Amino acid sequence: MKLTQIFSLLAVAFLLSTMAACASASEKAVTKGRSSTTQTTTTETSQSTQVAQTPPNTQQSRTKTDVISVEGEETEISLKLYDAASEVFTTYFPENDFVAESGGSGEGTGARFYFSAGGAKNEAVYVHMFFPAQATSLEQIKKLVTQQGGLLQGNQWQVVNQTEEVPYSWAKEKITFYEQRTASEPIGGEVYIGESDGKAFYVITHYPAEYAEGFSPRADLILKNLQVSP
Repeated sequence: MKLTQIFSLLAVAFLLSTMAACASASEKAVTKGRSSTTQTTTTETSQSTQVAQTPPNTQQSRTKTDVISVEGEETEISLKLYDAASEVFTTYFPENDFVAESGGSGEGTGARFYFSAGGAKNEAVYVHMFFPAQATSLEQIKKLVTQQGGLLQGNQWQVVNQTEEVPYSWAKEKITFYEQRTASEPIGGEVYIGESDGKAFYVITHYPAEYAEGFSPRADLILKNLQVSP
C-alpha cells in the first residue's frame, strides 16, 4: 500500500472517532438538561400542593370593622379575630366591648365572651360556645341541652320558644329561655344548637333584659362571624 493511502485512511479514522465523541457528549448534555427540567417541574408541583393544603383560617385578617344599629343609630365597630382554638373554630368579637376567655378539657373546647361595656367584666352577660368531645352529632347535642338534667334544666332555664328559623348558616335550632333568679328583672337568652363541617356544638347568649339593646347587636357579630374549622 502506498504511503499516501495509509495517511488517508488514518485521517478518515481520526475524523470518524472525533464525530462519535462529539455525538456522545451532545447526547449526555441533552439527557442532563431533561433531568434538570423534570426535577424543576416536580419541585414546582410540590410547592403548588403545599399552597393548596394551607388551612383557610390562616388567611383571616387579625382585625376588621363592621356596622351595628343601636336604638336606630348606626355605629362602626372594630372587631378582633379570636383564634385561640383555631383547630376547632374562629370568630370575630368587638374587642372594646368583650373580654374573651377560652378553655379546654377532656369534656371539650369552648370560649366565653363577657360583656365589658364601661371596662368592667359582667359575668352575667356573655356569649358562650362549646364543642363537646363526646357528643359529636346534632341529635346528641340536642339531648345534651334538652334532656332531663341537661343544660336547660341544670341552669333552671325555662323554655319560652323553640324554632328552626335561625339567622346563622351553622345554626339548626334556637331555644329562647329565661330564668328568674330574684325579684329583680329576669335574665334571658338563647341556646343555638349548631352543626358545621362534621362538628356539633351549642352557643349560648345570656343577658338581663335591660342589656338587650346594647348587648344583642354586638353578640350578633360574634355569632355571624363564627367559622368551624374543617
